[in-house]
Amino acid sequence: MKIGFLGVGTIASCVIEGFCGLGDEHEFFLSPRNKEKSAALAAKYKNVQVCESNQQAVSESDTVFISMLAHNCIDVLKELKFKPTQQIINVVATIPPEDILRAIGEVGGFSHCIPLPSVKCRQGPIAVYPESTFIKDLLSPLGTVVFGKTMDEVRTMQAITALMSSFYEMLSHLSGFAEKEGLHPADSAAFMTAFFASLCYDKADADFHELAMEMTPGGLNELALTTLTNSGAIKAWADVMEPVMKRIK
Repeated sequence: MKIGFLGVGTIASCVIEGFCGLGDEHEFFLSPRNKEKSAALAAKYKNVQVCESNQQAVSESDTVFISMLAHNCIDVLKELKFKPTQQIINVVATIPPEDILRAIGEVGGFSHCIPLPSVKCRQGPIAVYPESTFIKDLLSPLGTVVFGKTMDEVRTMQAITALMSSFYEMLSHLSGFAEKEGLHPADSAAFMTAFFASLCYDKADADFHELAMEMTPGGLNELALTTLTNSGAIKAWADVMEPVMKRIK
């Protein structure tokens, strides 16, 4: 398949890296935006080329990812001519799908998609609306595709992804504790990565509260949970969703 990218930022680069890590089944046509990232990907993969213009990236492609900065995305799209047979995948999280569709006109198919940097390693969730067999077949090799029944459901999933930086900062503090206690930084990173990844293994249908309560009375887990709950730290993770959701909507 011939796949175009309008905008080659962090997320787009991760999507391309994820695909290319599987082989050269697809050809990629990158817009000239972010020349450094585009040039690096073209130098690394033989099936990636940088186009001279946004229009060339669209014209060469069967499927187009829209991954530009939000502030001028609509104005740029209005200047481009899309094919009525093209599949369009919007990954600009803060622009409503209806605004994108008004700007690009009639196309073969449209999806709003929230991939995460982990798609580079072909892992993690990919929130998508609406449900589409084409999108599932295309993106499943990059991670776990989760379709929202409505855009509001996708926005809810998007809000949860806003906790990435907070999660990494928590790990940073835990690393500091571990290293202070004498654990080598590399061992600390390896242990915590494996530990936190294992907590969600095969738990897609789990009752998380029940899992939390599966602890030894008077044990270390109970001590940690009680301390965090009493300090308000546990509730704060859910409370932050309100302002995040407000921004998204």
